[in-house]
Amino acid sequence: MRALEVGKPYQEGLNRIHEGIVFDFTQEGCFLRIVFDSPLDSEIKEMKEGQIKLGILEKNNIIFLFIKFGRLAWMDAPHNVAFFQPFKLMELTDGKTGYVVQIVLIDGMTGLVKVLKLIELPHSMSVRLKELIEKQSKTQIRDYDMALSQIYSRYQTFDLLKEADKFSL
Repeated sequence: MRALEVGKPYQEGLNRIHEGIVFDFTQEGCFLRIVFDSPLDSEIKEMKEGQIKLGILEKNNIIFLFIKFGRLAWMDAPHNVAFFQPFKLMELTDGKTGYVVQIVLIDGMTGLVKVLKLIELPHSMSVRLKELIEKQSKTQIRDYDMALSQIYSRYQTFDLLKEADKFSL
């Protein structure tokens, strides 16, 4: 994983990044990239200092990771292992530790990193995530974009969240 630094470009030469949230799981660990166009100071502060709430849900073979920073709205990131590099999941044997997630907030208008944060998922959430990823890696989803579009046409983030397992840090 490349070294990231607040105030520096997320990626050299990339000045414009589309808004959105991406959850990736690599051999180095979990990575959550959040892009806001011109994030407000209050949004940056909530991501740095606000209490973090999390959720996880599998719907139609798509994994949804939910995150909420302080008073900001819940955000969701759909995930499918087929779109990312293969990896081997770390065993969670001690009953205490969870997967580590590097969170980065990027200003989509400038490409600059605004927030870097490292969190550890609760053990029970990590176990659930591991189960869902292992299940998903054994199946194929036909026309992912259509399946995701159908979910979003029927449900908003808040509706999906009602079905999710929720966790707090």
